[in-house]
Amino acid sequence: MSFRPLSFTLALFALAACNKDSVSVEDDSGTPSTDSAVEGDADADSDSDSDTDSDSDADLPCEAELISVTPDDGAQAVGVDATIVALFSAAVAPEDASLSLTGPDGLVSGELVMISDGLGLSFTPGAPLERDAEYTITTAVCEDEEIAAFTTIGDPISDVTGYTYDVNLADVTWNSPKSASLLIGSIETSHLLFMVESIDTENDLIDLVGAAGWDDPKLEQYPCASPIDFEPAEFSTNPAFGVGPANATLVVSGYDVNVWDLGMSGTFAWDGESLLNVQITGMLDVREFTVGSVEACDAVTFLGDKCVACPNDGVEGCLEVDATMDAAYYAPGVSVDPTLVPEC
Repeated sequence: MSFRPLSFTLALFALAACNKDSVSVEDDSGTPSTDSAVEGDADADSDSDSDTDSDSDADLPCEAELISVTPDDGAQAVGVDATIVALFSAAVAPEDASLSLTGPDGLVSGELVMISDGLGLSFTPGAPLERDAEYTITTAVCEDEEIAAFTTIGDPISDVTGYTYDVNLADVTWNSPKSASLLIGSIETSHLLFMVESIDTENDLIDLVGAAGWDDPKLEQYPCASPIDFEPAEFSTNPAFGVGPANATLVVSGYDVNVWDLGMSGTFAWDGESLLNVQITGMLDVREFTVGSVEACDAVTFLGDKCVACPNDGVEGCLEVDATMDAAYYAPGVSVDPTLVPEC
């Protein structure tokens, strides 16, 4: 069997290893502070006559630059529970970086922490942001300062029951694995379909069913794979949501390929005609594949990927996959049968 474009989807990278040198951007009176620079462990020497070492860290110039800020400048339909993250080109001291968030009512209070051993900042608002509102992020590190703006999600949505949305795997951005662009070509079921079964506005729940899809010749649910049975998910951030994990099957080069812990998140557009900011995550099981005589997990290392333990049995042989898409569109006339029993 030859190793083909096996691509699927996996969780967005979380920034971990949070440095505990953190500060809340709220003063003792409960009023948001205008100074949101992160405080470090200040064990400073107050003696102005103390010797200074020209080679000490204190004498080194701060030369880090801002690499990215999330949400992106101009982002739309950002969740009201969003966390703001800024990443730097080099590690910095807490006093050399700051981040603040301003909304319709002024400076937003919350918790600001340094992450990844000084390589970034993360700001978590103390309360959900307002819907359909514009926010401004001001980030500074060393001599670099940038301002970015985003708009939060609008009003809740409730009239998309029965709508099916099409995620074409050929059109997504593959964040991982790096070998995904080489793998996608041999996936016969190159679509993922997601149908809204119900929305419970009273209990803030959404129920979706997924399926592998193909277009042979028209787009439809693939009849030889079981539906993807997601559990009802919290929908308190309506119109933003996330479902999963659930297990799924893709067909690659005529063979069934398991995708463990499949998850999907997105935000309904105001008219229900699309899902915005789609992310699909999962663990692609490649243990049955070889590249010539080379095991798939050995072959993908040349492309910078690494197999990890599969969640179903703990044995190494899965690729962590993460794909994103600006918009997945409503597919009129396409539905997913949640009771389908494959007969082929």
